[in-house]
Amino acid sequence: MKYLIIVLLSFSSFHLYAQTDTTKLKLNQVEVIKTFEANLEDAQKIKIKYVLPEQKTVNPKYDYDITIVPLTLKYPDPQIKPLAMNPDAEFYVNKGYIKAGYGVLRNPEIYAGYHTSRKDAYDAGLHLQYQSLSNTSKNPYQQYRDASVAIYGSYMLKENLKLTAGLNTDFKKRYFYHTDLKIDSLYSDVSSARNLNGYNIKAGLTNAEPTTININYNVDFSLRNLSITNDKARESGFSVSAKIEKAIRKSSLLSLTGNYDYSAFNGVKEIGLSSAFLKPEFKTQIKNLVVQAGAHLLYSSDGQSSVFPVIMLAYGIAGPKLQVFADVHQDYFINNFSNLTMRNPWLSTNPDSLRNSVFRNFSGGIKGRFSFLTYMVKAGYKKVNHQLFLLNNDQDVRYFDMVFDTTGITYVSGNVDMTVSENLSVGGWLTQNIFQLKNLPEAWHTPNLEANAYVKGKLLDNKLALGAELFFGNGVSFLNKNQIKSKSGVLFDLNVTATYSISEHFSVFASGINLLNNKFERWYGYPSVGINGMIGANIIF
Repeated sequence: MKYLIIVLLSFSSFHLYAQTDTTKLKLNQVEVIKTFEANLEDAQKIKIKYVLPEQKTVNPKYDYDITIVPLTLKYPDPQIKPLAMNPDAEFYVNKGYIKAGYGVLRNPEIYAGYHTSRKDAYDAGLHLQYQSLSNTSKNPYQQYRDASVAIYGSYMLKENLKLTAGLNTDFKKRYFYHTDLKIDSLYSDVSSARNLNGYNIKAGLTNAEPTTININYNVDFSLRNLSITNDKARESGFSVSAKIEKAIRKSSLLSLTGNYDYSAFNGVKEIGLSSAFLKPEFKTQIKNLVVQAGAHLLYSSDGQSSVFPVIMLAYGIAGPKLQVFADVHQDYFINNFSNLTMRNPWLSTNPDSLRNSVFRNFSGGIKGRFSFLTYMVKAGYKKVNHQLFLLNNDQDVRYFDMVFDTTGITYVSGNVDMTVSENLSVGGWLTQNIFQLKNLPEAWHTPNLEANAYVKGKLLDNKLALGAELFFGNGVSFLNKNQIKSKSGVLFDLNVTATYSISEHFSVFASGINLLNNKFERWYGYPSVGINGMIGANIIF
């Protein structure tokens, strides 16, 4: 270490010799140290902390003087250029359809129709229907036939004035196949048959679009005729109806509806019935509240003329999801042969009179609609003057007579429809009636509990549609052939259908009817045929 230090000092002296004297010192003022010793162990390290000066944030402000210089822009002229995409194909509407099938009980069924139109000029259509059934191998004369033709159309007489017209015909054949009698030994095929041939011609005027003062109107006139061949009875009649309504702003509507109807029956007796009503109403919406108020003015030739208020209130508690409502109104049903033979084709043609059933209804309930669920529950009370019931004739139980009574009906009804998924939906309805009769001991042939449940689904990319329906009804009371009060069994009916679409215009179907083989007698002596089935095809063109 000693020799190393001497060498280093020697090299440093050479450096000193090469330097220029800038101090200007005199030599006699300098003491020269010739020799010394230094130990590196005595050296100390000094740590120096570097301190930065405090930095201040600089936020300069700038002022600008902007001079607005107007500049004239010249836009190019607009040009119409062809679209880059292909235009849509011409809109096509199917004009005709045919549905044809054949069932186990020798029952063909055919529906067919055709419709054509020209925009803002006319439209016209035709509908044909035929179906029949025969179960005579099990029950003599248990068969029927239905055929109908309907022609309808409209023609634009001038701007916003449309003429409508239509012709409906029905040709029905029914047999008195009463199963509680030895019908084939008592009556022949000819004497057991009844033809019900009906015609209805209708014409009217209406506006195609709302008028400039927001008035819509409709006027209809119709003529009808019904002939009952086995009793050589005939009913004819006509009706005139009209409705006019005017929108007031966006949330209110004022309307006036009226109708006059006359029926004349020529059978064992010649009887008639005339009815008319006039109903002014005002409907408005105030936020979540809907109010409908008016009056029902009724004229009835059977002595039931009256004036009754019409009030309907609906309030949305939670928008469309939950609404409460209340309803008070009056209505009536015309008990003529044209209406009643659609319910019971074995009606006696020897009535004492024709009457209206006048209903006064008081009800309330809740209803609503979710994204997947629609529901309604209602309870109420009906006061009915001349409530119609049908009872077997005591002289010939094959026929049914009209009987009337003043009736109070307490009822509860409801329905629900639920979309489980895009391809599956279920639902149903139920109605419970409690009858309070004034004179009659029973509500003859009238069920007080009826219900229905259904399920619908689609499979195979929506090509296969499946459905099932279950009907239920309690037994009905009647007088048997010995005039003893009896009660029928319950209605329990299961129907299923399947339809497979082969193409957009062609599909095939199969159905099973009354698969539980229920022999329910809605009318005493006339049970249903039991199990039945059908296969067929649908064509759209």
